[in-house]
Amino acid sequence: MRGLPTIDHVDQVSEDCVLAKMKRTPFPRAAKFRAQEELELVHGDLCGPIAPPTPAGNVYFLLLVDDMSRFMWLTLLRSKADAPAAIMTFQARVERETGKQLKVLRTDNGGEFTSVEFGEYCAGKCVQRHHSAPYSPQQNGVVERRNQTVVATARSILRARSMPGHFWGEAVHTAVYLLNRAPTAALDGMTPYQAWYGKAPPVHHLKVFGCVAYVKNTRPHLTKLADRGLKVVFIGYQDGAKAYRFYDPVAERVHVSRDATFDEGAR
Repeated sequence: MRGLPTIDHVDQVSEDCVLAKMKRTPFPRAAKFRAQEELELVHGDLCGPIAPPTPAGNVYFLLLVDDMSRFMWLTLLRSKADAPAAIMTFQARVERETGKQLKVLRTDNGGEFTSVEFGEYCAGKCVQRHHSAPYSPQQNGVVERRNQTVVATARSILRARSMPGHFWGEAVHTAVYLLNRAPTAALDGMTPYQAWYGKAPPVHHLKVFGCVAYVKNTRPHLTKLADRGLKVVFIGYQDGAKAYRFYDPVAERVHVSRDATFDEGAR
């Protein structure tokens, strides 16, 4: 074109243009690596603070996801500083359960995950630490997406049953319990439970969160005419036991019981 100077250095970097037009490097549409066995890679993320606190004073939850099976574990926490201890407990539990060793733990750069003490613990246990780049949650997308799904599910079941916000801890636990037993596209329609345990999950015991239930009154020394049951609200599944969790709105306490009659249409 007439009148324009010839450009000799087409690859030359213009500082003014770079600073004025800087963009983020695009992220890949899908992860290039996928673990082939349990505990080869575990993703971790902390969510919170969440208001109002649970009755026990928890305002955070830690979500851990196994990359191969997509199975999830959730722990309620009072503070971020409790996260390393929760991961240590998780590691001891799943390594004993599977007979395999946790190889890689991937988290963000939160101080609770980058402390010297936690780094020394991981080094002593031969656990590699992978951290996502600052302000790049996409690099830990597996747990970030599951985190959003868990919160959205918990919010929906609380709203559907008109439950107070301080029951969010029970709701997120129930959401994880159900999602572990639901088919997922990441496993071509298989459930995380089946991928982790090698068998289809039982679902006959699942009940409607927030429904009315009646549980056996186990208080000692009941009079002859005292009711043998209590009217309560179903709030989830007891971890590590074949039992349900119920809330007694009169006594304002939680009951754990396997002796229950459910009225799933009532609330």
